[in-house]
Amino acid sequence: MINAVSAIANGGVLMRPYLNSRDEQPKEIRRVISPVAARQITDMMVSAVRKATIAQIPKFSIAGKTGTAQIPDFKRGGYSDQYIHTYIGFAPAFDPKFTVLLRIDKPYGAPLAGLTVVPAFRELAEFLINYYNLPPDILEPNANG
Repeated sequence: MINAVSAIANGGVLMRPYLNSRDEQPKEIRRVISPVAARQITDMMVSAVRKATIAQIPKFSIAGKTGTAQIPDFKRGGYSDQYIHTYIGFAPAFDPKFTVLLRIDKPYGAPLAGLTVVPAFRELAEFLINYYNLPPDILEPNANG
């Protein structure tokens, strides 16, 4: 999942994963979607963050999406009352430096991912922004407009 969303963040290009601790350079594997489609999906993910403010970080564009899935009940059939919460996002949205995927299985007392993994994403994203000393990508209007 993180590789697929990272391809969106990379303008539709799938890259070979690597660790920053090595002296490797990013390597392109292939284009998987058009740049136009990647930008449209990014815009939708940014819009989702703007509407659900929990993941917002002042002065930064964040692209993200929650996921909430019921866990199947294989003994009785159908689904259990247990869930899996996920959140995936990248920042800055239009010049991404990182992608983060968080998952919590069977969260206690929280039926929606927005209450569990989204606040954790925001905290981790803020840490990464500060750690890498990333400049803001959203200019706030000053008193003169």
